[in-house]
Amino acid sequence: MRRGLLDRPALPFGSASRFARGALVLVALAGCETELDQRLAIVTEPRVLAIVATPAEGAPGDAIAYTALVAGPGGAIEDPRTWAFCTSPKSPTEDNSASVGCVAGDGLIGLLGTTTASGSIPLDACQTFGPDTVAAGFRPRDPDPSGGYFQPVRLAVGDLLAIGLSRVTCDLPNAPGAVAIAYRQGYVANVDPVLHPLALPAVHAGDAVELVAAWDPPETYLYYDQLAQVLVTRREAMRISFFATAGAMDRDAVARAEDDPESSGATTWHAPATPGRQTLFLVLRDSRGGIATQSRSILVE
Repeated sequence: MRRGLLDRPALPFGSASRFARGALVLVALAGCETELDQRLAIVTEPRVLAIVATPAEGAPGDAIAYTALVAGPGGAIEDPRTWAFCTSPKSPTEDNSASVGCVAGDGLIGLLGTTTASGSIPLDACQTFGPDTVAAGFRPRDPDPSGGYFQPVRLAVGDLLAIGLSRVTCDLPNAPGAVAIAYRQGYVANVDPVLHPLALPAVHAGDAVELVAAWDPPETYLYYDQLAQVLVTRREAMRISFFATAGAMDRDAVARAEDDPESSGATTWHAPATPGRQTLFLVLRDSRGGIATQSRSILVE
């Protein structure tokens, strides 16, 4: 079974993690406006580019719908899909997004649907993957840099396998009582970002085309500063990734930090030298795990 390449929303921008024995690769690209390896932007074989949860965050028991952006050299792939929640907690020796058992197919709860799947976040998600772990041999999970916890979602598309992370609302661990109550009352769950339609001119073979991706202003959210033991308000960081079925990209991603008010990112796509129909893909991620995607078929004349 081929293992898919998938961005990891729970990682801070600029980090990366790999499953042991090469079972699965989950990558978070660099979080600064430098040129990145543009080869990642060209889809030369089937790949899972994103797994999207709607809503982007839910409490245990909440219903969530899941879709995926799967791409290949010929454009978007709509093959039947098999979905499942992973229920296998990670041992203290694992530092991956999900346990090796989840990748191997152990401890799964199947989700209804194919192209779109739906299911309720397991009631014990904050124990299995959050701060309330009680099982022997497993320690509570550490929050990601935005203070979040994530339920792994396993996707199989043909011989592709990918793991997505669905954010779960859990109570604050080790916080003073008054702070924990204020957080529970004031925290607003994440929603997926809004990506504006990509404007495209007529494209001819060999053209250098500026791609400008724009989105709605990012959300603010409550965050618990464990050192100061106070709640602070933060704004989401954003990252836009660009993909194409042919040609080349000057850069494959642009990130906006929390203190960067800009709500857009641009790159230059160098269209292939041979005319034909190509597809562009955009994946927008916020730092709390919300995702928006877009695909555009374009005729290179």
